[in-house]
Formats: sequence, structure tokens, C-alpha cells
Amino acid sequence: MAEIYSNETDGYVYNYVTDTWANVRDDEEGSHVSSSAHYWSRSIRTFHTSGRGGDTYYVGRSFFAFDTSGISLTPSEATLKIFGYGNGDGDVIAVKATKPDLSTGIVAADFDAIIGFIAGASMNGNVIDYSSRVGTWSTTAYNDITLNGTALSDMRSKSVFSVCLVEYDHDYLNSAPSGADFDSGCWFADEESTGKDPYIDYTPGVAAADNATFFGANF
Repeated sequence: MAEIYSNETDGYVYNYVTDTWANVRDDEEGSHVSSSAHYWSRSIRTFHTSGRGGDTYYVGRSFFAFDTSGISLTPSEATLKIFGYGNGDGDVIAVKATKPDLSTGIVAADFDAIIGFIAGASMNGNVIDYSSRVGTWSTTAYNDITLNGTALSDMRSKSVFSVCLVEYDHDYLNSAPSGADFDSGCWFADEESTGKDPYIDYTPGVAAADNATFFGANF
């Protein structure tokens, strides 16, 4: 097995506004952002509350970048390892993102930096999934997110592997939450040690054997 740790440009963006679900979830820019946090308990979240001022919604997404420039063969398997923190009440899915890269941290305008994201539509069938839905989330250990074949291929073909974690039941499916809090927290690469840093554990690919090596060029 081999490991690649997330770059310190990783981070979270969330939108927390008194407005309609559609306007909050589909906004092109978040209301809060951090690319230097060590952790955040609500980094992957949807939430709704109603008060005198109207409905308030929260949508939080977390973004990670991995330097995959050294991978020349498609890994046979890979697991995204995210150490949980604080809250573990929401289901999670990994999708393909356009940010961050290895030099620029997450900014508020990266809230919708998800390939295939369409305002007003479910992500299901539009974005590029890197995993299946993760239905349990530990807040005291690493959470294992098995990466699919599309992710494995991108790890080989791209110098930067960018991934976003979103809450599944409401943000991913575009279904407004009603009065409940669905959130999962995590640690980021700015943690001082590697004890809780996000990383990918993968099995390197193996080059196909050249039969000529064994039988000669004229076998």
C-alpha cells in the first residue's frame, strides 16, 4: 500500500443564510470559508431552522487536494481516509471537484466547485461520483471512503486529484431538510502532525507483463 496526504490548501466552505433552500444551496459563493482550519465539526452539513425572520439554511462542503503527479499506473484500489471530529449525524459522499489545487486555498467562490453541479437539480446523475454513500461517520477515528473506478482512473491521469465531500440526503439529492441537523465534522491537513490528516491509502497499479520478455520477440 502507498499513501498520499491532502495538501494544506484543503478546507471547507459553507453558506448560512436566511433565505430559501434553493437560494442557499445553489448559491455560487458561500458565506464563510476556511483553508487554514485544523478541524470543523460542521464541515459537511445541511441544517434548517425557522424563526421570525424566516427560514435559515446551512449547507457545508469540504474540499481536498492530493498530489497524484507521481502515479503513472491506475491503482487497483484506494481509500480516502478522513478523521472525524465533533459531529457524525450526516451521510456523506465524495464527488469530483475543480478546487482546490496545490497552490491556492479554498475561497468562498469555490462553494459550487463541483464538476457537473447544476443549480436546482440533484447532484445524482449530474456530478461525477468518486464513492458510494457513506452511512456512518466516526468522530474519534478515520472514516474509510472507498474510491470507485472513476476516482482510480483520475488518480492516474491527473496531477492534482481534487475531491469534495457533501452531505448526501439533502445537499447531494437536493432535498430541503426540515428542522433537523445533518452534519459530520472532520480534520484537515493543517493539523500540526499527520496523526489526523486526510490521506488516500492506495494499492499501486502493476504494469502488464510484456510476453516478449518471457518468450522472445518472435514467439
